[in-house]
Amino acid sequence: MGTTYKLLESDIEFFTAALAQSMVSVWYREDPDPTGHLMDYGGIVEVYSPETIKIAGSWFMRERFEFRAYIK
Repeated sequence: MGTTYKLLESDIEFFTAALAQSMVSVWYREDPDPTGHLMDYGGIVEVYSPETIKIAGSWFMRERFEFRAYIK
């Protein structure tokens, strides 16, 4: 049984993840590899803006990374 996650892309999805205190991981997107590479095990979304996301004290560029909220 695999881990289920929701890909976070919109502001409302980041808001919902922050409110629910969902665990969010950060993945580097690379065109040849559609699965991406895990960059940070992440944590709770602390702050989000149209350009950046702050997770567990670290800042990430939205256009460069993929954010996955784990569903229990």
